Amino acid sequence: MKKCNFCGNRHVREAQVQYIYRHDEKLLLVNNVPCEQCEFCGEKYFKAQVLRNIELDFKKIYSAGKKAKKELKVPVEEYKEVHRHSPGTAA
Repeated sequence: MKKCNFCGNRHVREAQVQYIYRHDEKLLLVNNVPCEQCEFCGEKYFKAQVLRNIELDFKKIYSAGKKAKKELKVPVEEYKEVHRHSPGTAA
């Protein structure tokens, strides 16, 4: 039986999750990535080959001109700006 390295729980299940690959301020979101996930704390464990495949796809998209299935526009904020405008905080 496998054990979670993070919390020690002995209940790990097969799952498919969204994985975010980031390199040099560039992102790739990959849906339905197979992993093992702790049922207690949610820690995820990926096989090395799965992560290699994601890295290769990232390189194809950003270096070789491969067209991604979908692209998203993502807003980016600095926390100090978010915090400054929160209710109950001085502006």
